[in-house]
Amino acid sequence: MSWNQKLVVIITDILLILELCISMYLASRTTPELLTPVFMKSFFLMCIPTLVIAWVSVRRLRRQNETI
Repeated sequence: MSWNQKLVVIITDILLILELCISMYLASRTTPELLTPVFMKSFFLMCIPTLVIAWVSVRRLRRQNETI
């Protein structure tokens, strides 16, 4: 794994932690009955694109390293 791939993984981890905090904050501002649905909706709407972009980035960087 190259340094660029490691950097993508580190940035992805930081973004996921940030998204988790934002989702927990948004969920805490609702009523207790809506806590779980609001958390799930906000977290997964942020999490899935982040993971897809990270996966594509790591694969693209892997291909670049193989050709060098």
